[in-house]
Formats: sequence, C-alpha cells, structure tokens
Amino acid sequence: MAHADSGTIGALLRGESVGFDNLLLALYRSVHAREPWSEVLELLCKHFGACTTTLVLRQPSRGDRGVLFDVNAQRSVVEVYRTQIFPDDPFRDLEEGVACNIFDRVSRETLQRSRFHSELLRLDGICDILALNVTFGNTYLGSLKLARREPAECFGAAEKQLLMRLYPHLKVAMEAYERSHRQDLESNAYVRAIDQLAFGVIILNERGHVIRINETAARIMQESRLVHVDGHQLQASDAAHQGLLTQALAALPATTGPNTLATSPLKLCAPQTEPRTPVNCLHLLMKSIAAPDGGSGPGTAIFLSPHNLHRNVAIEPFARLYQISRAEMALVTELLEGAAITEAAAALEISENTARAQLRSVFAKTGTHRQTELTRLVLTSLAIIA
Repeated sequence: MAHADSGTIGALLRGESVGFDNLLLALYRSVHAREPWSEVLELLCKHFGACTTTLVLRQPSRGDRGVLFDVNAQRSVVEVYRTQIFPDDPFRDLEEGVACNIFDRVSRETLQRSRFHSELLRLDGICDILALNVTFGNTYLGSLKLARREPAECFGAAEKQLLMRLYPHLKVAMEAYERSHRQDLESNAYVRAIDQLAFGVIILNERGHVIRINETAARIMQESRLVHVDGHQLQASDAAHQGLLTQALAALPATTGPNTLATSPLKLCAPQTEPRTPVNCLHLLMKSIAAPDGGSGPGTAIFLSPHNLHRNVAIEPFARLYQISRAEMALVTELLEGAAITEAAAALEISENTARAQLRSVFAKTGTHRQTELTRLVLTSLAIIA
C-alpha cells in the first residue's frame, strides 16, 4: 500500500477536512457496534496509509490469547503474535501516551537481528509499525498499532502527530467500551438470576415502558390472562382492573430516598363469570427503582405471583450442594409444599418414623434444626439459580 499523502495528513491535523470528524464518529460508534472497532480500524488504515491496523485491549501472555481486534491482518501473523512471547519486541515497556515507530525504538541493524523481525514481521513483509499505548479503566493498558509493508516508507512526524491528536479520544472510547462490556456481563448475570425466581418480575423504565419480563412473569401472564403487554405498556385485560393498575402505579413516589416507602400492592382476580384459567388471581407488588445517576425519575419493578404459587427450587442442585439423598429430597419437597410430616410420609408411602429419621439426617447435613430454618435455607441457597 502506498504511504499516506502528506497533504491529506496535514489537512486532518489542521481540521481542514471532514475526514477527522468522520474518524472520530467512527471511533465512538465502534464502542457499541455489532463488530466493535472494525469501522474505525479500516479508516485508520486509509488515513495513515497503513496496510493493517490492530487494537489490543489485553496483551496476550502465556496461556492467555488476550483481546485484540484487527483489519487486513494475516491470520497466521495474528496467531504467532497471540501465542509467542518476544522479549526483543521494540514496543515492550513503551511509555503510555507516546506515538512512535519501530526505528524510534531500535536501529535497523538491531531489528534485522531480532526474533521479533524474523519470526513475526517477516511473515507479512512488515517494514514499520506506528504504535501508541493507552491506559484505560484506571488499570488496563491497551495499544494501537498500524503497520506498513515493503516497500512503503516509514511512518513520519505527521502520522505521529495525528495519532497523538487521536490519543485522548482513544482513551475515552476504550474506557467506554470496557465499561459497556462490564455492564453487559453484570446484566447477563442479573438476567440469569431473575429468570430463575419463583415469582414474576416486570421492569418499567421512567416512561412506564416495559423493558424486561422474566420467564416466570411471562408464564403467569399467559396462564392468568389478567394482564398483558400492548406495545410497550403493561395493560390489564379488564377495564376496572386497568383503573386499579393505573392508580397503583401513579401512587408510587416520583422520587426515591432512604426513607421513602416506594411500594404499592394490588390484587387482581378474574370475575366468577369468566372461564376458569390455570391462574384466576394475581398478587402484584410495585416498587420504585431509583435511577442510577439520581437525575431522571425512577423506574418501576412489578413483582407478580399467583395465589397458588409453588416453590421453584432446583432440587437436584440443592441435593448435590448438601449431599442429600433422593429419598430425603423427596421428603423436603413435600414439606416445602406445606405438608406436615405425617402427610408427607403418607404421600411418599413411608412410615412416620422413617420420615422423621430422614428429616433429622437432612437437618444434620444442612446445619439446620427446624423446618422453618430448612425452608429458609432451600429458598435462599444457590440452588434457586442453578
């Protein structure tokens, strides 16, 4: 690839071209793009006259392939970079925030004798690399590297100056990407946990739009037919119920604080004249959710349960956690459903003495002493999200 036109580089630096604005737009779009960083790396290749561009957000190390994004790079070269350690890499210990090329770091003779050149650069005919290290997220170090192949010229002062002009924007974009990635991981964990809850959860934003329904809520809504989502709005199927729902939501405070009672209960039951459904009565509890920045109005969490709510506990994971036998867990299941010990024994077709012996064994394995303690443990153990 031919080297970048010096006039184009100069125009970018002086702000006389829309190219720099487009470069920044591509940079910030890359943070949330379906293919992160690809657009801006392509533009960097174009503006800097590079053949390949690589963005490293976590450096590869032994046993760790790192996190990197690239355009136009040969897969074999990327694989070598991710699996080999080069002690003579000219950019090892490169000062953060300084743009430089290979020959700012080592002489041509030293480079020609290095493993870095013979086992990496030579694979793709690379003659020079322009590099910039960027710290982000307080503790992370990323790097941007642009490469040229023979017989292109080395990166000069104009390219270094342009990369330094991009430096603060790269830093902000990398921090935004890391923050977004961390939030995605947290969100996925929360969604997984919420979907395993025994009660329904519907989350509304500050506009009252439904933004999340867990699996239990979806099932309860389908079985009861008392409430549904129309567009983005939670709606009651009966006009009278809709009035009650609207009043309950309106009763929630516009702001939340440590001393705010931000809940509102509601009970909806189908008229006796309506055909019976698996769920004929719903209990709803509405609770305000404080905005994370405290600036806008709060959202709302609506918790739903039918009147005949059953315990939704993953029995097998709980049994494995406490090494409880299948027979013992069958007894625990009956007790969780509200059966007395005698009723549980009859249901399982065992003697009352056997049932009591199994219960004592479960107490010993779980460190509990009463059925109420055992029930609390089962419903708060990790088994509910297994």
